[in-house]
Amino acid sequence: MWNRKRSVTLSIVVCFIFAVILTAGLFFGPWAVVKWLSAYRGLSVGLPAIKSILTIFCACFYPCAIFAYITLYSLLRLLLNIKKDEIFIFQNTKYLRRISWCCFAVAAITFVGGILYIPFLCIAVAAAFVGLMLRVVKNVMQNAVEIKAENELTI
Repeated sequence: MWNRKRSVTLSIVVCFIFAVILTAGLFFGPWAVVKWLSAYRGLSVGLPAIKSILTIFCACFYPCAIFAYITLYSLLRLLLNIKKDEIFIFQNTKYLRRISWCCFAVAAITFVGGILYIPFLCIAVAAAFVGLMLRVVKNVMQNAVEIKAENELTI
């Protein structure tokens, strides 16, 4: 039977899977972009267009990967706290805050890349929206932590 603990465990496993995919992307990302551009966009490998798109990809992807690793680490720490039934604690608000700032950093990086390669603008908008949603969740969590602390002091 599916329960909350299994759901958290699945989320932790998915985080590790994303970490593996991100690490593979660090090594194979440029190769995959060149293959995609040549196979689906019909561009020849030696064209300056592929070189410029690849440069923009690398200039955006590698800095974003740093924030992705920070996000995955913070998400794992948050999930491990939830698994231990430590939900309304200050650490969790710190992790949510960190994840939201990472989303905003990715949005800024891809927005700059989107000036040169339009599809990155979609990533920028999505990352900014997720960052905004996380800020709202963080604020709700922070208020819950404060109410819990206040209730613990009440006799």
